[in-house]
Amino acid sequence: MSENKKESLEKLLLFISDICKDDENAWFAKDLSLMVNKVNASNKNIDSIYEYCIKEIIKDQALNFYKDFKLIEIKPKLIDDFIRMEQFKREDNFEDFCLAMFQQIENIVIHLFSKFDLNSKVFNDAALSLISRYNPNEKKIVRDKNGITIGNFIFQKYKELRPIDVRRETWYYSNKFRAVLYYNYFNETIEYKTKVFDDIYGIGNELYQMRNLNHRGSNLSSYQEKMYNEIVPNHNKYYFKFLGFLEDFVSEINKNLH
Repeated sequence: MSENKKESLEKLLLFISDICKDDENAWFAKDLSLMVNKVNASNKNIDSIYEYCIKEIIKDQALNFYKDFKLIEIKPKLIDDFIRMEQFKREDNFEDFCLAMFQQIENIVIHLFSKFDLNSKVFNDAALSLISRYNPNEKKIVRDKNGITIGNFIFQKYKELRPIDVRRETWYYSNKFRAVLYYNYFNETIEYKTKVFDDIYGIGNELYQMRNLNHRGSNLSSYQEKMYNEIVPNHNKYYFKFLGFLEDFVSEINKNLH
């Protein structure tokens, strides 16, 4: 708005104010008030329609994102959390955005982990067996020669593991996430200490740490503090990094489900 136009409108307001002070012009003041109320009501209706349209768009995005996802038991909750996630992103509420996204990842991880029969001989034998990797030269899956077992890899403990070491109560979320990455994302064909695995796990761990912003009260470790100091000031770019991770994780998991 130009200065001249603003000055003219300010003079008009003063003129209208003077008119309204005169009792003979009470009718004018009343009609003017009604007109202003109508304009405000109209603007509120426009805002309501706009918000409704945005919510419908977000809902459609969520439905399309999980349209072909095979874990139908948890799809409704995943869709609800996706809608919450997108709404938080729109509000630039990074902490709750991370929480809503993490809840989708966690839901998938916990659901898939519940399918693992930790007491079975097959699972324990697998956990204690050497990790597999794909050898591009031999065009086949071979056992890792470094002596790293699947259990070592998942638990990130490189001492000898026994069946009792992989009982259900010893599994933290990070172990469950690594197991789901190994079995369901990489389909049991990942090389020990591969950068691809570390990158995927690393982004998932960043998201997990950001989720913990919603559980304040405990002192941050130096590791957490360093991560927060990296991510929070750059949270705008992390919206896109985390969204890319979510799409990749969900797509790869779904592709490998039978």
